Amino acid sequence: MKATKLLKRYFDANPPVEEQIHVLVVVPEGAVASEISETAQMIKKVDEMHAQIVQTKREQYVHSKVGSSDGKKLLQALNIQVDAVDAVPFATRNSTPVQAFRWASVSDERGQEITLTEEQQRQRYRSYVEDNIGDVLAEKKLCVLGVEKGGNILSVAVPGYDIDLVGRTDILVLSDIAKKHPLHLQFLPGVRLLIEVKKTKDLKSGCVYQALSELIALDLLTKDPMMALLTDLNGHWQFFWVSERTSSSTIIQTLIITTPGEAFQVIRTLLAQSPSSDEDIHLPCYEGPVKRRKLAKMLPSITECGACGDIHASLQRMYDIASMLGPDIDMARDVARQITRSIPSFSMYT
Repeated sequence: MKATKLLKRYFDANPPVEEQIHVLVVVPEGAVASEISETAQMIKKVDEMHAQIVQTKREQYVHSKVGSSDGKKLLQALNIQVDAVDAVPFATRNSTPVQAFRWASVSDERGQEITLTEEQQRQRYRSYVEDNIGDVLAEKKLCVLGVEKGGNILSVAVPGYDIDLVGRTDILVLSDIAKKHPLHLQFLPGVRLLIEVKKTKDLKSGCVYQALSELIALDLLTKDPMMALLTDLNGHWQFFWVSERTSSSTIIQTLIITTPGEAFQVIRTLLAQSPSSDEDIHLPCYEGPVKRRKLAKMLPSITECGACGDIHASLQRMYDIASMLGPDIDMARDVARQITRSIPSFSMYT
């Protein structure tokens, strides 16, 4: 290179061969491996953060499979406590005697009695329930519908939690418009009560948690306070309702009645009163007014620390990834869905 030549001449796009400059760079030992290692670590970190947002595992509880173990886990996750209360004595003159439901049976080839399954007797026990509350059904324009078949009518995403409740129950008492126009059933018009029916021999402690799971789902799907009933249609009639929220948890109360006549009196009294969440109701089995509240209003909202903490963490991870790799539309959508699920008004649409 001549001293009279300008340096920039040698950095043209296509300089003559005699004017090309060749540079030899000596890389310190281990430098390349170190750079590759740092890149791999960054990729691993990004993958882990992406997985926490996009691949967050949601807990799914299928009502019919919820037993004691899963039931306790669900209640703990939602910070719900169950308060068992005792029924007060009924006034005899106000309770109409009712025969217990008779689970039909057939004789086998050896002459032994075999009780028909719940599946085989569903129409019979629906009629049994309907016959014993017929007057109030007609007065309030309600009906008794079996929903044990078909779609999972009690499926809902719990707002603010990575929890899905899936399934259905046996019987719903709701507006008779659902009977006139079956397509309306999916909207649960005027629903007042769910009934989970078990044969006496199948009535175990785990069934209580199934009924609780169904009550939670129905409450989250409707605008009014709900009540659930677990029964063998004989000597076990167990009612559940969301009662109140304390400083530490939400309370669901439960009460057991042992005679069909008194149980149907409770059901008739319940259906005759206003379903509004603004009013306490009076039941013959309970001393004082019964407080029924909406669980959806008691679960932590998006502004409360529990749900907000998870969402804040997801947003922070999304921003961290975006700062390294640029915007990720799929990830943003997943975070948006998480936020939407945390808002009770929108949770049923996600």
